[in-house]
Amino acid sequence: MSSYKFSLEKVLEWRIDNEKRVAKRFATIRTELEYQKTTLNNLRLEEESIKKKILQSATINELKHQHILKGLIQEKIQQQEDLIARTEAKLEEVRKELLEAQKDRKIMEKLKEKDYREYVEKLMYEEQKQLDEIAVLRSFDNGQAIPADN
Repeated sequence: MSSYKFSLEKVLEWRIDNEKRVAKRFATIRTELEYQKTTLNNLRLEEESIKKKILQSATINELKHQHILKGLIQEKIQQQEDLIARTEAKLEEVRKELLEAQKDRKIMEKLKEKDYREYVEKLMYEEQKQLDEIAVLRSFDNGQAIPADN
C-alpha cells in the first residue's frame, strides 16, 4: 500500500499560511498601537511642562505664547487619542480575523488526524486480512483441511 497522503494538504497549508499572515498583521498593529500610546504619553508630559511654564511666565507675551502652545498640544493630544481609538478598533478587527484563521486551521488539522486514523485502520485491516489468508494457506499445506459443516 502507498504511503499516507492527505487529500486536502494544500488547503491545510494555505490555512496555516493565512494564519501566519494574519498573526503578523496583528503583531504589527499592536506594535503600532504601543507606539501611538507612547506618543500620547509624551504629548501629555509636554502639556504638563507647558502648564508649569505658564505659572512661571513673567510677561504677557510669554503667557500668550505658552497658551498658544498649550492649545496646539491639546489639539495634538485629541488627534492622537482619535488615532489610538481607530487603531484599537482595527486591532480588534484583526484579532477576530486571527481567531477565525486559527479555527479554520484547527478544523483542517482535525480532518487530517481523522483521515490518518482511518488510513491506519485500513492498513491494519488489510494486514489482518493477509495474516488470515496466510494462516488458512498454512493449514492447507500441513494437510489439515478445515472440515466442512454438513
